[in-house]
Amino acid sequence: MHQQLLSAFRSLRCVLGKLGEAHLSKHFASILRAASLAVAALALPSDVLAQGKDDLWEVTMKMEMLGMPMAMPAQVNRVCLSKNRKDEDLIPRRENCRVLESSRVGNKLTYKMACTGEEAMTVSGEMTFAGTSYEGRMRMITQSSGQSMEMGQTFAGKRVGDCTAAK
Repeated sequence: MHQQLLSAFRSLRCVLGKLGEAHLSKHFASILRAASLAVAALALPSDVLAQGKDDLWEVTMKMEMLGMPMAMPAQVNRVCLSKNRKDEDLIPRRENCRVLESSRVGNKLTYKMACTGEEAMTVSGEMTFAGTSYEGRMRMITQSSGQSMEMGQTFAGKRVGDCTAAK
């Protein structure tokens, strides 16, 4: 997990460095780091990825920020998910984020979430499942210095094997 987090931070620093952090508000850079960590937090240490009764997924995530001239590189993580999980367990979120509503109709899960604290934001997203794969997107909106800022994230997952999920 530490390697995935370090990779996410390196990518973030690279993009912010090339754009010049002075052009981004401190709050906006903080929101970007928090959003990256929310998804990176799903990654598990390699010792958990051994053969087991649960599902091992490879998830590719890409962050997009409106008005940003340079795209952030995609991040690829492996995630072990319990076969007995609820749909809401698949929604990436931080500790201070609360799912306000979620609904699954057929193979599509939609959700809305609110995050509080220093990086307060509203989040809406959807996931579409197709057997041993899924894809989705999130839209995050926050306020900084009276201005609304929007970020997007796309992700795609595919089942790649078995594992034992942490309890």
